[in-house]
Amino acid sequence: MAKRIYSAEEAEKICMMNSSAEEFSDYDSEYEAFDSETDSPTDESEPEDSGSVSAETSCSVSDIIDKAEASFSESLILSEVQIDEKVTEDEVRSTDAVEAEAAWVPPQNYSPEIPLFTAVPGIKVNTNNFELVDFFHVFVTEAILQDMVFYTNLYAEQYLSSRPLPEYSQAQEWHPTNIHEMKRFLALTIAMGLHTDGNLASYWDTTTVISIPLFSAVMPRNRYQILLRFLHFNDNATAAPPNEPGHDRLHKLRPLIESLCKCFAEVYTPSQNIWVDESPMFFKGHLGFRQNSPRKRFCDGVKIYKLCESKTGYTSNFMIYDGNDSSLDPPGCPLDFTDSGKIVWELLTPLLGRGYHLYVDNFYTSIPLFRALHSLDTPACGKVSHKRKGLPRTLLNKNLKHGETYALRNSELLAIKYCDTKTEYMLTTIHDESAIVEQRTGNRPHRSKPICSKEYIKNIGGVNKTDQIQNYDATGKTNAWYKKAAFYMIQMSLYNSYVVYKAAVPCSKLSFYKYQLQLLPALLFGDVEEVPDIPDNDNVARMVGKHFIDNIPPTLNEKSAQRACKVCLKKGITRDVGYYCPKCPSKPALCLQPCYELYHTVVHYENV
Repeated sequence: MAKRIYSAEEAEKICMMNSSAEEFSDYDSEYEAFDSETDSPTDESEPEDSGSVSAETSCSVSDIIDKAEASFSESLILSEVQIDEKVTEDEVRSTDAVEAEAAWVPPQNYSPEIPLFTAVPGIKVNTNNFELVDFFHVFVTEAILQDMVFYTNLYAEQYLSSRPLPEYSQAQEWHPTNIHEMKRFLALTIAMGLHTDGNLASYWDTTTVISIPLFSAVMPRNRYQILLRFLHFNDNATAAPPNEPGHDRLHKLRPLIESLCKCFAEVYTPSQNIWVDESPMFFKGHLGFRQNSPRKRFCDGVKIYKLCESKTGYTSNFMIYDGNDSSLDPPGCPLDFTDSGKIVWELLTPLLGRGYHLYVDNFYTSIPLFRALHSLDTPACGKVSHKRKGLPRTLLNKNLKHGETYALRNSELLAIKYCDTKTEYMLTTIHDESAIVEQRTGNRPHRSKPICSKEYIKNIGGVNKTDQIQNYDATGKTNAWYKKAAFYMIQMSLYNSYVVYKAAVPCSKLSFYKYQLQLLPALLFGDVEEVPDIPDNDNVARMVGKHFIDNIPPTLNEKSAQRACKVCLKKGITRDVGYYCPKCPSKPALCLQPCYELYHTVVHYENV
């Protein structure tokens, strides 16, 4: 049979049929080109110059066609196999989804198995003969204060020796601090939270109507500022550089965090119902792990996760989120946990296996977490997002009217959907599907609500208790994030000491605010031999407005009560009088003449 000579276009089409482009990179030199309009070949004729195309070349063309056809068939078979594999995987996933959906069934009066609560809640230290300040020092111990003194003095020494100081630098006035001064420093910081003011210097301002003489009487302003400047809780020289093994973003606070976590766990055991939540410490500066929590009042800041007792708000454990998710690797934590699940696991590890009931919001609630906790005798309850993986579609697609509830069970898990003011989803291993009827005032109709939702609202109320330390925020007087975090942790310790005090003295009616007021004098003057003379709070208020004299009200023993004249007493003279000024804050007793006029018109009346 005569050879067939291929045109360039036909040769190119043949080459493209082969999957290997490299094998035919020189095909133009192996095939003779012709003009299809003038030299169109036939099977019976050959071109005169047939020697330009050898028999070897013709054979190679046949081989090329065979290889191309074989390659095409092979790729077609491979594609069919891949399609079959893909279909098989889809079928498996579909089968798994059907099986997972089938595992959710109606509860049918299901009653959960609640593990026995084996912990002994309450105070674990001996508080007999405790004074108020002793409850605070159970948490902020002498060892913690000594560390603060040591690292503050160390940092000041490192700072002053590393650079020359300007002639009028405030740091020139530095001298080492001690534990007694550190107590007064902390007491003044707590007092700033009780009496918020515009800026730090205004607490020492004695020229305004709202001046506070306590601060200048306890410590000069410059001394407080320089202590705040050099305040430290760890040695900077031992910190690993960034991007190196062992680097710790919380290195500056690590000793304080570890000491307080240990004290929180050792001093008090929470009761059965506990909860996990986040409390952002307000901070708007530049920081790599600053977080935003829109649900919180102070939405920008350093996020602090806390494990708290529902009844009192006592913080049993806490962790500061440093933005490094890879560091969340608590021991024994299942591999399928999300970051939020790992946070719960790390906080809850010391209490696992003791029958605690955990309440969490929808940020933490997940099916793997609740299953793992239930296997360790720690049932849980919480709101759950409808987007969480594993929830049954039957539940999600169920249409409910106002006040209706729908529940499905999967082994120990109970998923509930109910319609109130909006549609809510709950996941619990503590409760059954029963509901309670809420009595409402006025003409509003009574409404039915799942018991798990009612218990969730009741036990998550501890959030409001522990968040009240934000009302006495003393962290705003510094721009350094780690100092703000340290003050926040000390205020957590202060609130924990209040909870322990209330447990030790159950008949006490002190509020947290009044507890702090009574604690401050012991911190300020408990270890000094002589209490400084604090100027009168009437300093400027006594000279403003109208003041009228009045008789001192009678007492049970005296119908005509008398007290010592305040102006005379300042001059070293004791003179009892029966008149006083009811308008002045201290309601001082005063002689009619000349003390009444001097007191209300002269700043330094004692010198007149």
